[in-house]
Amino acid sequence: MPLQQLRESDGPTEAQFPSHLQRIEFDKLQLGSAYVDKYVEGTILVKYPPHELGTGEKVLKIVLEESTAQQSMSNQGTINTFIFGKLVEDCELALNQGDTVVLTKFQVTKSPSASKDGRHTFQLELSEETGATVFVYDKSAKEPTAACSVTEPMIRRPKVGIQDYVYVPLNKIKDGVTVNVYGVVKFFKPPYRSKGTDFCSTVTIVDPSNGKLNCVLFSGNADLLPKIYKVGDVVRFHRIKIQEFNQELQAISAVGFSALIFDGTLGAPMKPRTSSKSYQFTATDQQTVEGLRRWANANLSIHKSSIKLSEVKPAEYFDLTCQLIAKAAVDRSAVLLKVWDGTKCPHPLWQIPVDMNALEGDPADIQRLCKLTVDVLVYDNHIKAANSLKVGSYLRIHNIHAKLATPSSEKQSGSLATEPELEFHLHGGTSYGRGITVLPETCSDLQQLKQFLESALSADQDSLGDLTLLAMLNTSRGPSAPSGDSAVHVERCHQESATVLTAHQHIRATSLQEVLGQTPPHKYRIRAKLVNYEPKALYQSVKLYCPKCRLLQEIPDDDQIDGLLQDVCSLDSTAVDPDPQPHDALWYETTMWEAEDQRRRQITVRLVKTDRVQRTPELSTILVEGVTLNELHRLSRRFGTIIPVTSRTECLTLNGLSIPFLIQDEKWHYGCKHCSDPQPVNALKTLSPAESWESSVIAKVLGIQLLRYVFVMKFTLDDGSGSLDAFLWDEAERFFDISAADIVINDALQKKLTRIMDTLCPPRTDPDGCPWLECCIKSYYVSEGSEEKICYQLFDTVFAGAEGI
Repeated sequence: MPLQQLRESDGPTEAQFPSHLQRIEFDKLQLGSAYVDKYVEGTILVKYPPHELGTGEKVLKIVLEESTAQQSMSNQGTINTFIFGKLVEDCELALNQGDTVVLTKFQVTKSPSASKDGRHTFQLELSEETGATVFVYDKSAKEPTAACSVTEPMIRRPKVGIQDYVYVPLNKIKDGVTVNVYGVVKFFKPPYRSKGTDFCSTVTIVDPSNGKLNCVLFSGNADLLPKIYKVGDVVRFHRIKIQEFNQELQAISAVGFSALIFDGTLGAPMKPRTSSKSYQFTATDQQTVEGLRRWANANLSIHKSSIKLSEVKPAEYFDLTCQLIAKAAVDRSAVLLKVWDGTKCPHPLWQIPVDMNALEGDPADIQRLCKLTVDVLVYDNHIKAANSLKVGSYLRIHNIHAKLATPSSEKQSGSLATEPELEFHLHGGTSYGRGITVLPETCSDLQQLKQFLESALSADQDSLGDLTLLAMLNTSRGPSAPSGDSAVHVERCHQESATVLTAHQHIRATSLQEVLGQTPPHKYRIRAKLVNYEPKALYQSVKLYCPKCRLLQEIPDDDQIDGLLQDVCSLDSTAVDPDPQPHDALWYETTMWEAEDQRRRQITVRLVKTDRVQRTPELSTILVEGVTLNELHRLSRRFGTIIPVTSRTECLTLNGLSIPFLIQDEKWHYGCKHCSDPQPVNALKTLSPAESWESSVIAKVLGIQLLRYVFVMKFTLDDGSGSLDAFLWDEAERFFDISAADIVINDALQKKLTRIMDTLCPPRTDPDGCPWLECCIKSYYVSEGSEEKICYQLFDTVFAGAEGI
C-alpha cells in the first residue's frame, strides 16, 4: 500500500520493517543508486500546497529534516521531497507538519534550488509508479480497538480511482509546460557519458499528428535511462519538460520523469521495458501502443531491421544484432570484438592480427566458429563499454562501418593478388547513434537471433561447410556426426581423391565449365585432375614474400650473395687499419680469425655476451665481418645466430638487404628493401642478455621488415568439361604439410615435395591416369594495365597422403 501508518506501541521504527530494509542517512545518498532495500526517516519541516502540472497531474512538495541523532552539521540535514500522481491524493490529508515519516523506493535526483534554499544538493522523488511507500509514524495514535485486527496497520487513505493521465499530441506541445507523450522512435543514441557526471540519451519521436520531438534525457545512472534498442520502438514518457532550444522545441527529463518502452514489432508482447518497479498501464494504453505499431509499420520507413552479415555491402553503415564470441585489447586506442549472427559474410574478411593468448573467450568456440565470425574494431569513447562486455552476451552494435581495405601494392603481385578485404569499424563519437547495447532475454530480436544461431549449427546448413573439419571432428561442444560416419567419410576421401577438403564439405561440386562461365568473386568446390604444374624445378617454387607491402621476390642465388660479400670484403680492406686490433664493447667480445686462403684475410668475430654459465657455439650469437659465402655456410653450421656486419662507419652496420641480415639455426633471413628502416647494429645492445634473441625480436630492433618464405605454384586443373589455371600459395604450407623455410635447408623435405607432386601429377603418364583431386577454389579479378583478368586460387584443401610420403 502506498501510504501506511506506524504505531508507537509496535516499537521503534527498525523493528517494524523487514530485516532487508536498512536506514540510510541523508549525507550518504548518491545519484543513480537503486534504493530498493533502503529507507530514509525524517520530520516534515515544511509542507507546501499541492501543485498541478501542465498535464493535470498533481505534485506535493515537503521538506524533511533528519532526526537530531542523525542530523548532519552541514546543509545535508534537510532535503526537498516531491510526491507525484495518485500518491499525492493519499498524502495530502494524511501528512502534516511535524509528522515523522519513513520513505521507501524513492529516487534521488539533483536539486536545482540547492544553491538558493541552502538544502541538500539532492532531492527525493516518489510516485506509485516506482513502487514508493510513505509510512507515517504517529506517536499519538491509540491502540486499535477490537474491531481492528492487531496484525493489520491502520491506513488513512482516501478511496480514489485509477489516475487518468492526459497525453498531448506532439504537434500540440508548447514551450514551458510539463507533459506526458506517446511516440515512435525515429532516431536515438544509446546512453553515453555527458561532459559532466551524468549519462545522456537523445531520442527523436514522431506520432500520427505529424509532430516530431527531440528529447534529451539525463541520469546519474545509465540503467535508469529509457531502454531503447532500435528505431521503431514505441515510447511513453511521463513528465517531460518542454523548452525552446535553437528555435526548436526540445524535451528534457523533469522531476518525476518515467518511461515505458515497447517493442515496435507488430504482434510483439506488450511487456514494457522500464526502470520503474510499478507503473499504471490500462486497456487504453494497450490500444494506444497497438495503434502506434500499426501506424508506424504502415506509414513510416523508419523500421530498419538489423542487417545480417550475409547482406552487408561495402561502404555501408548498419546495425548488427549478434553474439560476442571473443574480445581482446588491440592497443590503448581500440578493442577487438569477434561476433557472429549465424550468417556468412560473402566478402573476404579482414582478420585483425592478435595473439590467441590475448583473446578472452572459449578457444573451442573461437576455432569452431572462425569462418562465421567477423572482427569489429571499437574505438575511443566506446572502448570502456566494449571492455565491460561479457563473452557470450547478445549485442546490438549501432552504426558499424563496413569498409573495404585500402588498396596497397598487392596489385604488384600480378596474378597472385586477391580482392580487397572487408573491414568492420565502430568509430568514436555518438553521431548517427553509434554505440553498443546489450540485449535482454525478453527482446524479440534476441529470440530471432538465437534461431539463426541454432540453425547455423545444424549439420544440414550450408554455413556448417565453413567450419573446419578439425573442429567438426574434435570439438565436443560443436556439431559432429557419429564417429563411425566421420571415419568412413575420411577413408572414402583417401580412396577416391588425392586431396581432402578442410571445409565446405556440404557444398555441391561445380564443373569447371560452370566455373568458367560465372563472374568473380565466387567460391567453388570442384573435382578435377592435375594435368600440369609450374615451376617444374620445385626449388623455384619457394619465394620471399613481404606481408606488409605484399611484394614477392626470388631468393638470391649463391653466386649473387657471394659476389656481394666479396665486394664488402674489398671495401672493408681499404677502409680499415692494415694492422687491425680487436676492440671489445660492453655487450660483446672481439677476436680476429685468419681466413684459410692465400690472402691471409682477417675475419672479425664479435661474440655477444650472455648470462649463460655455459657458452656453447650453438647457443651463441656472433657478429661477423669480412667473410665469404663458404665461410658463412661453415659458421652457420657451428653457431646458432650469425649477423654479417661491417665497420666502415663509426658504428657497426648491416651489409645491405640484398644478402641475409641474419642466419639463425641455419635459416637465412632476409629483409624487405621497401618496408625496412635499417638501424645501426649497436641497437642490439638494448637487448638484455636474458632476453630472447629470436629472429622477429632482432629484426624489430634493427628496423627490418622480415620476409617470409612461401610456396608459389600454378596448377592446371581439368575435369573433362573445362580447364583452368589455379594458384597455390598462401595455403601451400598447409596443403603440403611442409614449411617453405625448412625445405630450403632440408634435403629430406625437398624429396618429400617431389614425391607429393609425382603422386598428384605422375610424370610421363596420360592425364586419364592422374588421380582425382577434390579442391576448393575462389575466383577474383586482377588488374593488368587497363584490363582486368580473372584468376583462381586454391584454398581449404590439403594433400591426403602426406603422412605416408
